[in-house]
Amino acid sequence: MNTMKWLIKREFWEHKGGFFWTPIVVGMLMILFVVTSLAIVVFGRSGSAFINGVPVTSLAAQMADADRIQVVGRITEWYMGTSSPLFFVLGFVVFFFCLGTLFDERKDRSILFWKSLPVSDSATVFSKVLLALGIAPLITVACAAIMSVIILLLSCAAMAMKGSNFFADILGSTAFYAAPFKWAAMWPIYVLWALPTVGWLIMVGAWARSKPFSWAVGVPLLAGGLISWVNMMFELGIETSWLWTQIIARLLLSAFPGYWFKSPYFATNNDTGLGQYQTASDMVSQSWQLLGTANLWFGVIAGAAMIYAAIYIRRSKDES
Repeated sequence: MNTMKWLIKREFWEHKGGFFWTPIVVGMLMILFVVTSLAIVVFGRSGSAFINGVPVTSLAAQMADADRIQVVGRITEWYMGTSSPLFFVLGFVVFFFCLGTLFDERKDRSILFWKSLPVSDSATVFSKVLLALGIAPLITVACAAIMSVIILLLSCAAMAMKGSNFFADILGSTAFYAAPFKWAAMWPIYVLWALPTVGWLIMVGAWARSKPFSWAVGVPLLAGGLISWVNMMFELGIETSWLWTQIIARLLLSAFPGYWFKSPYFATNNDTGLGQYQTASDMVSQSWQLLGTANLWFGVIAGAAMIYAAIYIRRSKDES
């Protein structure tokens, strides 16, 4: 356990820029953009928007209590949505980390040093997987929560300066405090859903002698294109849309948080309401319903098999 802790620390120190500083920098840029936009609205000459001829900044005073409660409820449920770009960036960080982590240690020959230490190949690979799927998403959730709260409070301050004070309503709402935990509750689903992409990228990185990106992305796209072309030319009747969505897309895009909402499970259950959500709680509960689908577990099995293959390749390759 102590060895694994130090392996994860080593990986984190080496990739601190991507996993720690990237979400902080992106969050700060978003806050700066919001501050600039709010300053234009508050101090600008025409900084007032209208709904049905009524200034938005005067709506709070004219709202009925029921409407005010509804507006505050929507704000406190979904204010974490402003942090969506951070999770999008997380997908890219995880993608390129997994693709390059085993390849780079062979490229710079540092693998010779690490293999000289009494650390197994399994422990080394698992430390990389744990950082990508365990530590990195939680850091992003923490940064996202801080950034979203700051943006919400700045927005409330700007509205208060224009005569619409929502501070008491928002700070007195339990949903305001629960929202970050609801988004964090989807982390286990992300871990399971992202395994095929993580396993594929780590396996390709362990195997490829050069240009791992071309192998990892080009091979699935080329294979899918060839199969689709042959199917079209010879009218084989192959369901190529299934190939693109369930194999190729799962291999390449599952590391992006929330991609599971593109799953056919949600698309085919819209008539029962499973593919729709009105609150963050609905979004979380529907995400957890994926645990009852074969789609998720086949991906977990495939991802685990590819991680095992990466361990075997790393152990068997002679880099001397």
